[in-house]
Amino acid sequence: MAAVKAKNIQDTEALLHSGVNKVELDWEIDRDDFFHLASHWCERGAKITRSQHHFVLSVKGFAIPPND
Repeated sequence: MAAVKAKNIQDTEALLHSGVNKVELDWEIDRDDFFHLASHWCERGAKITRSQHHFVLSVKGFAIPPND
């Protein structure tokens, strides 16, 4: 599955919360945003890898909680 590109941290968060499993961070991410994403999403089982040009955040088995 190809990664969906995000242009900023807000796009990244929105895509991940909507259930997209693989997001390419298609911008020059600063260390604060990187560590925010890493601490929040890696705690939930995500992995961050480096592609040729950008970081890719992948979430496997992420279940969206029911909307009560």
